[in-house]
Amino acid sequence: MAGTLPELFTAAVRRDGASPFLTYYDDASGERIELSALTTANWVAKTANLLVDEYDLEPSETVAIGLPPHWLGVVWALATWSAGAAISTGTGDLAITGPDFAVRGGRETIASALLPLGGRFRDPVPDGVHDYGAEVYNHGDVFVPFDPPTPGSPAYDGTSHADLIAAAVPISERVLVRQDLVAPAGIGLLVGVIAGGGSIVLCRNLAEDKLERRIADEKVDRVVED
Repeated sequence: MAGTLPELFTAAVRRDGASPFLTYYDDASGERIELSALTTANWVAKTANLLVDEYDLEPSETVAIGLPPHWLGVVWALATWSAGAAISTGTGDLAITGPDFAVRGGRETIASALLPLGGRFRDPVPDGVHDYGAEVYNHGDVFVPFDPPTPGSPAYDGTSHADLIAAAVPISERVLVRQDLVAPAGIGLLVGVIAGGGSIVLCRNLAEDKLERRIADEKVDRVVED
């Protein structure tokens, strides 16, 4: 068993990198995006390089993820861990926020417009806020940490990598969820899917009358209720 969350995800990529890992729907905007483990790893590497090269994220620091249920939340969680830092559900030294700019970091604040393919804001962002979509594409597809985490390193609100992995139940199914996968109620499911080789259909703004069709179209094995 992998000792850290980046090692766990790397094992998942090697095991079956081309199959769907995370499929995201937003029924308010009509967006659908499907990410394989390999594609997710590409986004994770770019984001981790951005965090380290542009914002000098240190392993002793924390990152607050202030996004709604969204595929970028998963990318940011994995990038934070890859850089050796920890996620905080309170305030963080760095923060990623959505277009509401509701969350601010103690040192740096990065915002995503939550447009398809992580696109940049169409209007200027507030002073002191960085546009994720304008910056992330400039960074490399391979990330090599200077100081990788250990199993005992903090990963999530003080919980270590090893303890987060040990607490997760491996999931090999394709599951449909509507909850935030990096919130306290969802983080165990995310880790479980990575550990068990399953996949996720993450639905934001899903209407109940679309649920059965979504299950059939995506070949969902199980719906995980909030």
